[in-house]
Amino acid sequence: MSALTPDCDPDLSHCGQPVRRSGGVRSTLVLAALVTVAVLAVTGDAVPGMVAFLAGGVGLVSALVLGARAVRLGQRAVAAVHLPAPRRSRPAA
Repeated sequence: MSALTPDCDPDLSHCGQPVRRSGGVRSTLVLAALVTVAVLAVTGDAVPGMVAFLAGGVGLVSALVLGARAVRLGQRAVAAVHLPAPRRSRPAA
């Protein structure tokens, strides 16, 4: 049997649990920039029709991703506010 299992990295730095990576600030700024450029390309007259159509598609997908991130952030905030109070055990009498 090999030390490399399907859920391990070759250097075994991450073994047993999947690595979760969420969108960071940089990728959020890139998505916002894509939405801005797409809006400018679609509303401006200097861009040919097909390029504006493609830019609109990119802007729409970017806006959907940003919306999903906002919803996920809101869900995390609501969950953090509504955390149950920690239960304390009472000593036996």
